[in-house]
Amino acid sequence: MEVLSQRKRLEAQVVVVSFARPEQLALYRERVDLEGATLLSDVERAAYAAFGFDRASTARVWLSPRVWIAYARLLARGRRPEMLEDDALQLGGDVLVDAEGRITWVHRSQGPEDRPSIDAVLAARHGGRR
Repeated sequence: MEVLSQRKRLEAQVVVVSFARPEQLALYRERVDLEGATLLSDVERAAYAAFGFDRASTARVWLSPRVWIAYARLLARGRRPEMLEDDALQLGGDVLVDAEGRITWVHRSQGPEDRPSIDAVLAARHGGRR
């Protein structure tokens, strides 16, 4: 989650929306550096539906070489993939909302490894210029 680790460069409020139950979010906050980020629980997945965040196929999540390469990169950096307790097929994404509450950019993940780089988010935040 490069965006989370680089959120100070965004000069923006980071809000993490998860379909996990609220009590699970507290555990997640402990495992991942989310200082300064707001965590929200969307158990009904209303935001996921509103932003068009689909579900992936089992093959896309578990058999895609892109996913295994992403896991190998995590392992090379000393991080271990976590055991999933929730819906591994639910895809997420990243959304930018301006100060007036207008959606200015949406990245819909195509798989669990498909996350925008911090540079892509910064470019989107600044209208294609950084």
